[in-house]
Amino acid sequence: MSVRRASLPLAGREREREGIERLLAKAAAGDSGTLVVRGDAGIGKTAMLEYAAADAGEMVVLRATGVEAESDLAFAGLYGLVRPILRFVPELPGRQAEALQGALGLGPSTSSERLLVGAALLSLLAAAAEDCPVLCLVDDAQWLDPPSADALVFAARRLRAERVAILFGAREGEQRRFEGTALPELVLTGLDDASAAALLAHGAANAVPAVRARLLAEAQGNPLALLELPLALSDAQLAGRAPISEAALPLTPRLESLFRRRIERLPEATQTALLVAAADNAGDLPMVIRAAAYMRLPSDALDAAEQEGLIRTDGGAIGFRHPLVRSAVYDRGTVSQRQRVHAALASALSGEEHTDRRVRHQAMATVAGDEEVAAALEASARRAQLRAGHASAATAFQRAAELTVDESRRAPRLASAAQAAWDAGQPDRALGLIDRALPSADQRLRARLLSLRGVIESRCGNMRDAVTTLLEGADISSDPSLTLEMLHEAAEAATDTGDLPAAVEINNRAATLPTPTNRARFSQVAMAGFAQLFSGEDQAARESFERALDMAGELATDPRAQLWAANVASGGFDPGSGLPYSTRAVQLTRSQGLLSLLPIALEQYATDLLWNSQFDLAYAAAQEGYQLAAGAGHGGWHLTTMTCVEAIRGWEPDARTHAEQVFALAHSSGETILSSLGRAALGLLELTLGRPAQAADQLLELVAANRPDAHPIVALISVPDAVEAVIRAGRSAELIAAPLDRFRARVDQAPTDARRSLLSRCEALLKTRPPDVAFTEAAALASALPLFQQARGELLYGESLRRERQREEARRHLRAALELFRQLGAAPWEERAAAELRATGETTRKRDPSTLDQLTPQEFQIAGLVSQGLTNREIASQLFLSPRTIDYHLRKVFSKLGISSRTELARQDLLQRGLA
Repeated sequence: MSVRRASLPLAGREREREGIERLLAKAAAGDSGTLVVRGDAGIGKTAMLEYAAADAGEMVVLRATGVEAESDLAFAGLYGLVRPILRFVPELPGRQAEALQGALGLGPSTSSERLLVGAALLSLLAAAAEDCPVLCLVDDAQWLDPPSADALVFAARRLRAERVAILFGAREGEQRRFEGTALPELVLTGLDDASAAALLAHGAANAVPAVRARLLAEAQGNPLALLELPLALSDAQLAGRAPISEAALPLTPRLESLFRRRIERLPEATQTALLVAAADNAGDLPMVIRAAAYMRLPSDALDAAEQEGLIRTDGGAIGFRHPLVRSAVYDRGTVSQRQRVHAALASALSGEEHTDRRVRHQAMATVAGDEEVAAALEASARRAQLRAGHASAATAFQRAAELTVDESRRAPRLASAAQAAWDAGQPDRALGLIDRALPSADQRLRARLLSLRGVIESRCGNMRDAVTTLLEGADISSDPSLTLEMLHEAAEAATDTGDLPAAVEINNRAATLPTPTNRARFSQVAMAGFAQLFSGEDQAARESFERALDMAGELATDPRAQLWAANVASGGFDPGSGLPYSTRAVQLTRSQGLLSLLPIALEQYATDLLWNSQFDLAYAAAQEGYQLAAGAGHGGWHLTTMTCVEAIRGWEPDARTHAEQVFALAHSSGETILSSLGRAALGLLELTLGRPAQAADQLLELVAANRPDAHPIVALISVPDAVEAVIRAGRSAELIAAPLDRFRARVDQAPTDARRSLLSRCEALLKTRPPDVAFTEAAALASALPLFQQARGELLYGESLRRERQREEARRHLRAALELFRQLGAAPWEERAAAELRATGETTRKRDPSTLDQLTPQEFQIAGLVSQGLTNREIASQLFLSPRTIDYHLRKVFSKLGISSRTELARQDLLQRGLA
């Protein structure tokens, strides 16, 4: 028998209802959205989701409920949500379709990339919404298995114009509340007094005023408490003829206590049958009945619980009245009772499709060591890894280690758990597992564990700690490939901290290792080049870098090799020289679905674009990379790139905000290179805004010799900006003399046209050589510089000529500067050039606000891809967005540019902005 409660109005939730109504209306009209409904147990989260379902109209409603007992089953929640729309899987891009089918157990596992499943989910929802708007309701989201939660958050953050709305209900105080995900939130608090009194009247109409006041005070506006507290009282207590307990518990434990008392009134067989349902909580009534039969319980054992209103059944489904009922049932079971129940569930779950659930119940039924169960858990964990269910795999590996009888197998299983936790984006958990594995690990495994710890420290911890850990691992490693990987990682970390002597030593050490693969030989040659570069052996370094880049051509399909080649080119030659390689790395990473590598590839790509004056694309790439990387705590490079672009364009509030974030990250990570780049960006911001004195203060500190907080490479490349700031501020040239000598020595040691042009410009400003001679030489070599530096050179030369009253010649250079700054969208610099032109007597036109610089960075990115001939679907696949979102941005591009077709877009001056 199924008990139905009277439908109660959502009293006191008018504002919340309006928010949900707006979300649904906007989604139906093509403006997707997400809302996380948060609050305490019983506060009304489920009711709000049910209100959304009732208000959904013609929308397709997809549902999933997080189940605590299934939180370690990879993609269990996601499968329940998308099962009704799986017919749209064939419409997904190939790699996404394969990843989703593998994750859900509908096909072979072809990718271990967890975020690729999120991209596939976004595409699937978008495909389904082409037919009809879609509403996703995810209740008890705090108990979703982590792979499902990650996929849903990934998709939710990228919704734009798909006609999709997602509502999460998440309990306060739980491990996962969807915080830090940039998703909008609706926090439910207690009902107001009038609404609470009205709701209480439904269950306590006969209560005397004093009892009603007591119940209202204890319920604190919690709707579930207002309904359940009266049920715990007798008629005499409601009438005030019998005393009410004075026990004062926090509300959630109090509600659980009320449910436990109701459970304890049930027959013993019913209590045991409820424990069976609570132990699995998959909602599978036939399976619960089979497990109950294994325990020799009567077939009607659940009837009394249903009559009491503690459970609901509907066909083959069973559900608890509230999650607190389930926790009350399970928590009151003894250890031995739970073991027997889990054993019965394991016996009831026959068939290959239930293998992982069966193994989980076997593990829950086992207290002492059991190698057979441990091996089964390990196999289950490896299956989860293949489906990108890394968090679930970590849990299974960890439990396998706990049940391991053979001591020699425990540490390897803990090591596998640590790797899976890291792959799941759980660095703290991974470090804890490494600590547990190290004491009993043999030397080979210990080296592997130290390698993993070093990588985690370099990405999410302190770089100096990472160097120490990685070198310790390299000292004991007997595997040349692993040793080379650790030395490579350690050398990069040492470089980023500014410890170049240590980087030289580490890079040289790599040269002694045997190299069995092409990629290893390539890395070894590149590392030798950096050792030579940092030791001042420039010609030898150049030869090594050229050899390395030749070898990179043999690794054209390896995104990691192409990324390292970009680092070699930009670090070994002029900054930004690696753009062809970083472009290739990003393309390969996208096409191969390597989303875990993508934010790292975008770091180098955005930096190379920045150095090449392709500011719009650099900003868009940095924004995309930061969204992917920030959750893992390593978005510092992306923030630095954004700060630099903001400095060039004079976006002061954004630049300062992002610079502060860079400094905070650099302080915790020890990455001197980041803090130095942040300071250089703020110095450039002051120059941009016409505040040379403040710029000089920033930059002179940065370029001073032997400062421990200044990265030597950044200090060197910042000298030209410091020279300009000092001269424009009217400071003494002596302040910059020593840094300029170091810069000149570097140019003499490793001359390139770009470096020689910058040096000549500095000498012209400081008048250490005749300005006209030095400026002329700088201009002759300027074609080797990026456009922004070319424009600055033209501006400085034009300003100098105007001061010398050579107006005609000054105008030629100032016009060139003006046009270049205009093309680059560097408005403050353009205005400075225009002001100088006006000072020569020439009239300049004002900036046209209807030009390309109105586009956002992402709109520029999409416009550039369209101009290359890509379709919306191809662009969506590359950027992990939906085709509708691409169309949404493209329509905005058309509107802003006053055009109506892709052909017209292709004719726009995108090439000059570095987009095509």
